[in-house]
Amino acid sequence: MNHTPLADLYSDAREFLARLCAYLWQTDRGAVQILVGAATLLASVTIGLCYADEPFVTVYVILLWLYSVGICFAVLYPAERPALPHFDRTWLGLIVLLAFAFFLRYVNLQNFPPGFHTDENGMVDGVLRHVFNPLNGQLTLNPFRTGGDSHPILYYYVFRLGIWLGGFSLAGARLSSVVAGSLAVPATFLMIDELAGRRMAWITAILVAVYQYHLHWSRIALNNIWATLWLPLAIGFFLAGWRKRTTAGALLAGLSLGLTAYFYAGGYILLILMPVLIWETWRRTENHLGLSVYLGKMIAMAMVVAAPLIAFAVRFPGSFFDRARTIAAWSPADIQLTVGSSTGYWEYFLYRMAHAFGGYNFYAEHNGFYGPGIPFLAGPASVLFLFGIVWSLYRKQYFPLFWILLVSLIGGFLVVGFAASSHYIAAIPAICWLVAVPIDRLFENKRPVWAYMCLALVIFVDLFFYFVIYRAHPSVELILPFPHVEPYIYQ
Repeated sequence: MNHTPLADLYSDAREFLARLCAYLWQTDRGAVQILVGAATLLASVTIGLCYADEPFVTVYVILLWLYSVGICFAVLYPAERPALPHFDRTWLGLIVLLAFAFFLRYVNLQNFPPGFHTDENGMVDGVLRHVFNPLNGQLTLNPFRTGGDSHPILYYYVFRLGIWLGGFSLAGARLSSVVAGSLAVPATFLMIDELAGRRMAWITAILVAVYQYHLHWSRIALNNIWATLWLPLAIGFFLAGWRKRTTAGALLAGLSLGLTAYFYAGGYILLILMPVLIWETWRRTENHLGLSVYLGKMIAMAMVVAAPLIAFAVRFPGSFFDRARTIAAWSPADIQLTVGSSTGYWEYFLYRMAHAFGGYNFYAEHNGFYGPGIPFLAGPASVLFLFGIVWSLYRKQYFPLFWILLVSLIGGFLVVGFAASSHYIAAIPAICWLVAVPIDRLFENKRPVWAYMCLALVIFVDLFFYFVIYRAHPSVELILPFPHVEPYIYQ
């Protein structure tokens, strides 16, 4: 009897699924994990469906979601606890680098940038009015919905925590961004260490710590910078956990993946990057059964975290996707405004391509959130970035290039206007990775002096530009004071 390739594939898939099911249910612990995982997911989905049309909820709804997430994590956590990492020079170096990154992001935060952007001011005003405001009684803003410009509301609670810790001030409102931006440095180290090796990890993490573009968005009271934390954490934990054969990595990756849904929408490129890594991991291992269980736990954890917001998106897609429609390029009106003719598709295509990819090196960024008057990369970093692209192509190291391509297409080519830094935040780890490539190559070719000189020059230019040149001429839109909202008292 002849079998078609499709029939053979179907047969193989059925056999694999049968083996997987038998493996999952062969022990009492496995059965308990499946049942409890399904129960917590059901609870999370129910929260989203029941409260999707409620602008305000009681704190008990939030606590129930947190309880579901915690139970899922605890039950799926491996029975044999992974060994704690040995404290060595790597950890000491990361602590020092983290402290340095925090210092650069927190120093003089109250006065630089000198004021809020309109969006920051609106964010602070909304958070103080609706998140645990005593005037609202027992109700608080529903964190499992989207608010203005389709931004998920759960971030408002992180924002409010920063104000509670840092005070009712510019610095207090920006504290959560400072923390996220600082933690993004060791998170990038974790990811690059798994993808490209220890030396590349150090170089890239240092570049992220001093990158003027990352510094500024770490000092802005918006959720964009969080993409540079959740993306590297999800990727790094996924790869590290699989390498060490511990499902703790899967759960931490799933937690990061799920939380990505509640922050800057640019971080959603993780939904494309992660399947690429999963496919590569699948191809390189013969233990497909073990990897399937590992992936199942990661996906289960991510779904329990993100399910309420997904349920809201299903019930109210118009609200969830509203921002995507308002900033989408290729409308006749935008084509007319850009090239002078509503049918000038070819001219518009060239314009969009040039600005989507030219913003890294050639076109100055004038967005009101930052407005440095230079491209995303300038000076030595710009040159190294271009060399990094060429060398990565030559060595067939496509992942950072694919990352840049995704962000450029989604955040630039498909979005109205010029290449705005606010839409390219998620590219920062890949940008610094490509800048690090030629520096690492110098180390590889036994030219450490030249490598250190290049690294020092990039550090100096970025820090001098941001803290000297840009500080003297910040964006004219960063001028608004901290808003006054009752019943709070400001000192």
